[in-house]
Amino acid sequence: MAQETWKSRVGFVAAAMGSAVGLGNIWMFPMRAGLYGGAAFLVPYLVLLFLIGIVALTVEFTLGRAAGGPIEAYAKTLPGGKYLGIFVNAMMLMIFAFYSVVVGWALKYFVTALTGKLLSVEPGSFFGSIAFSTEAIVWQFIVIVITIGIVIMGVQKGIERACKIMMPGLFVMLIILAIRSITLPNSYAGLEFYLLPDWSKILSGKTWMIALSQMFFSLSCLGMSNVVYGSYIKKDQDIPLSAVVTAFGDTAVAVTAGFVVFPAVFAFGLEPTAGPGLVFVTLPMVFQKMPGGMIFAIIFFLLILFAALSSTVAMLETNVQAATTHLNMNRRNATILFGLLAFVVGAPGAVNPAYFEWIINISTVYLGPLGALIAALALIKLGIDKAYEELKKGALIDIPAIWQPWAKYVYPIVVIIVYISQFILG
Repeated sequence: MAQETWKSRVGFVAAAMGSAVGLGNIWMFPMRAGLYGGAAFLVPYLVLLFLIGIVALTVEFTLGRAAGGPIEAYAKTLPGGKYLGIFVNAMMLMIFAFYSVVVGWALKYFVTALTGKLLSVEPGSFFGSIAFSTEAIVWQFIVIVITIGIVIMGVQKGIERACKIMMPGLFVMLIILAIRSITLPNSYAGLEFYLLPDWSKILSGKTWMIALSQMFFSLSCLGMSNVVYGSYIKKDQDIPLSAVVTAFGDTAVAVTAGFVVFPAVFAFGLEPTAGPGLVFVTLPMVFQKMPGGMIFAIIFFLLILFAALSSTVAMLETNVQAATTHLNMNRRNATILFGLLAFVVGAPGAVNPAYFEWIINISTVYLGPLGALIAALALIKLGIDKAYEELKKGALIDIPAIWQPWAKYVYPIVVIIVYISQFILG
């Protein structure tokens, strides 16, 4: 089967941002910023983005363009690499499986907001009635069907086209919500929390480790979807610039989400440290108290759906690329097969919180960072000089030579630190 490619540089960047932008930006970033001191979390995150995040993206995009998707790239470079490629594809299927459950919750909230009922429910009880219920399985299935519908159309007509619509729409909705949030009465305390750092918390090693872990998850640097998307990059397309735009676009979404969440939360006297319930319990309370709350609730949960679906598309595409390349399956059959497999793997988590927690921990804490390490080692085995030459193809700017030791030594060490910290910090 002929190798698919992105139609344009803009299309690739939109798709790469779509892969990176997701629940990690709209849900997890504000949640962690709330738990770790607002600005005290934001400062380390931005520093690490400059030092590590952009390099991480260039490593995975370059590996993909030079050597193919995960199975091909690892088979060409590492002992037992074919099986390592299968391993990361299995991890991605598990991530898609639990992720689709959470996106199903967001879809239910969006539909409920459309009907106006979200403004009259008790948010805690409402979330409790949805999460881990048989109804959650239905919403998860709908999310997977939508994802299948996009991926089945292919790289250019499906993924690229959908992301070109969803990414600009996402930014427009974010800006509308942020403006509304910061103009609420008494929102100043939220801005102060988010923008004025507590320097004692910035000096906490735990804050830096959590920020580093968040950055990897948010940018999808797990040796999976970014490698696949990199394999679709044409030789005349600019990897470094694409990596910079993707990194800062992804971060802009996360940071702007903070401007949506914290001014509104403080304006109505709620707690920013609500943790996982910040989006599904605390913010619905805000919308209930906010003038025009129904409209802003609809916009917010549509925003979450755009962000999440652009990520589920990348997750499913990782397995589809492997199946079409190595199992000689056509795109339609591969998409339906792996979409349904993800549903079967994830459906128990829609009703069983213990299973849900287990699959999250296995796929993102214990195994996920290994994908990033495998990609880093594969690039080293490919040859840093060769990778550097590949990186420069189509680049509009000179790539500093420091990229080579940074990618060869610093980046793998950082990945190992992230992996170890997952266990230490829980």
